[in-house]
Amino acid sequence: MFKLKKIKINVSNIKVNIIIAWCVVFLFFLLLLWGEGLLFSIIHASFVTATLILMSFIESKILVRYFLERKKVAMFYFLNFILVLGTAWISVFFEFNMVSIMKNFLPYELPQPKNAPERFVVPYLIRLILFTAVVAVSVITNLQIADREKSRIMNELKSEKLDMELRYLKSQINPHFLFNALNNIYSLAYTHDDSAPASVLKLSEMLRYVMVDCQADNISIEKEVKYIENYIDFQLLRIEGDANVKFDKKIENYGFKMPPMILQPIIENSFKHSRLENDPDGYVCFSLEQTGCYLTFVAENSVKSNFIVPSGVQVKKVDSNIGLQNVKRRLNLYYGNDYSFEIKTNDNKYKVTIVIGGK
Repeated sequence: MFKLKKIKINVSNIKVNIIIAWCVVFLFFLLLLWGEGLLFSIIHASFVTATLILMSFIESKILVRYFLERKKVAMFYFLNFILVLGTAWISVFFEFNMVSIMKNFLPYELPQPKNAPERFVVPYLIRLILFTAVVAVSVITNLQIADREKSRIMNELKSEKLDMELRYLKSQINPHFLFNALNNIYSLAYTHDDSAPASVLKLSEMLRYVMVDCQADNISIEKEVKYIENYIDFQLLRIEGDANVKFDKKIENYGFKMPPMILQPIIENSFKHSRLENDPDGYVCFSLEQTGCYLTFVAENSVKSNFIVPSGVQVKKVDSNIGLQNVKRRLNLYYGNDYSFEIKTNDNKYKVTIVIGGK
């Protein structure tokens, strides 16, 4: 609520400044035209100011928004050229008609130009200069406002991103996973399994990755892949017999940078939904492909909504919405619109596809 109020106050201040600026413009023309009489000066100054306001409105709300901001620069300059020429001509035309109409109702004579060229050409040239200045000021003002707004949004996103990343990364190796990993290592050591030292090393690498490497905004895909492989290995230790788990990789550049652990919630959900430890027909398939500036990740797993859990086995209900929302939020913070996130699900299969780059 505090941030919303702060934004409203800033917008209100901007509007007040604009109103004050236009009042100053009106007073300027009122004093400039003072020799024409009070009533006529007020009407004339109001007409000129209203024309400038309309010009500024068209420039700010239409031309800048729909052409300059969309990088249609040639069309933007062409339309401005037409706008300035046309508005200047219309303005001078209506001003002289206004003079002709009003002089019949005023108790005093209005000053008239001495010759024809001064009657139209000179006012027209003055309007061209005036409207060109208005266009320039409107464009500069809008660009400055847009730049400040962009900076404000970027600062808020950076701050929000830092807070979210800190909370998110701290929760990645949760106590439940760590407890299971230590239990599995203990079982290997107790049975004198030769793979026990390797498992200790893998867990150490995972902890180092989360506590050290993940402090950076981006890490190499090689480290991310290594973490995923270690995670899968620990999941397989919990499953008796052979498990249908695949992780296919096709990586062109192992130095490719990506946000740390952005794929981890999807991998965790795949194992949870598939229930490999209880379902002999369950499967989990991961595919990671990196080519050029593109990164494609696909996670697919079995889902059996009518699966009967064996007696005595407790299965915790999985709510993956929060994890997926966090993934989408992080993707949006890092890549804006330069990614796609797709989920396909039915009674037997759950599939998530992420494509980064190329949009």
